[in-house]
Amino acid sequence: MRILFVFVFLILLSIATGMNMKELLELLKKLLEEKRNEPKIKEVAYGKSCWQSSTGWDEYASRAVDGNLNTKMHTYKDQSPYWIVDLGKPYKIKRIEIFNRQHGGRSSGRRLHDLDIMVGNSSNAMHLCTHYRGPAELRAHLVLECQNDEKARYVKLMIRGIEYLHVAEVKVFALVKKYG
Repeated sequence: MRILFVFVFLILLSIATGMNMKELLELLKKLLEEKRNEPKIKEVAYGKSCWQSSTGWDEYASRAVDGNLNTKMHTYKDQSPYWIVDLGKPYKIKRIEIFNRQHGGRSSGRRLHDLDIMVGNSSNAMHLCTHYRGPAELRAHLVLECQNDEKARYVKLMIRGIEYLHVAEVKVFALVKKYG
């Protein structure tokens, strides 16, 4: 079906522009080659190994990368509670998306505040990618970009101060090579 659409489109374009079919096919070939060499953004945290500063109410770190917005990771009320994901290898990170918890009281949604998003090639040596002041609301979808293009294997969320940390999902989008 897609091939038929392209064929009809080329015929109509040929009629409209006066270009012959050979010129149109060359143009199409050039456009497809450019598209093939374009960088691709991919979510790289799903299902990866992760851990957190403490585990409250059996809501483990892995729930933040399970693809389900109805589950969540949850720490106890800690000083600087954190959650870390190991992406398995370094990626050029473009953005981090955080989905706040979906259920609970208004105050529990607003616990997501003063959040540092840190990155690094070691879980012990990280630096600030960006900061979210907040507070967030229940069901908030935060889209955060690093201040600089960052190549990192680990991503860490950490709240400054004494608080609970709980989020439904964390997605890390990175630049990956696209092979044609």
